[in-house]
Amino acid sequence: MPARALETVRIDYPKHWFVLGTVVLSAVIVFGAYSAYCAIEDFTRYFWAGACVLTGLMLFLFFVPPMFTHHLAGEKGLKVHMGLLIDETVPYAWISDIKDTYVKRGGMTVGVGVRYFGIMRTVFVTSSFRDLVTIKFGSVHVMGKLLKKDVEQIVLSVKDKSSLMSIVRERTGLGED
Repeated sequence: MPARALETVRIDYPKHWFVLGTVVLSAVIVFGAYSAYCAIEDFTRYFWAGACVLTGLMLFLFFVPPMFTHHLAGEKGLKVHMGLLIDETVPYAWISDIKDTYVKRGGMTVGVGVRYFGIMRTVFVTSSFRDLVTIKFGSVHVMGKLLKKDVEQIVLSVKDKSSLMSIVRERTGLGED
């Protein structure tokens, strides 16, 4: 009898900060475009037009793509994906523990998006400061495409942390706590 393939499970993360950032930056672009249109001097017109282009570039690189992505728990590993900021697959063989966690003063220390702390060898992939899950590795692994970093654990924000934890525990063979 052939082995049954494991179902790929979509793991959503909160996206409200990305939506808020998109709305704010869109308003900044509209204001900049209006300012460029109404400017009398060429320098001022070019300044506001350049500001609109740079703001639009930041908007479409860092705020819009995360609204359309999610993590995936596949057959062989957990795909951590947040827009263009991170796209890594963590094999289940690397995972030694998973637990819920919290971050004190999350907005000031971690922020929203992807951040690496070298001292702790931790990658934070957060879109909120609640419902955080820590995935610990059995040893240090190198992650990253351009900037390769030594990572011992990943902290994720997810919408349904109990579901993620049970899926990862089942697929890694960790069992329930």
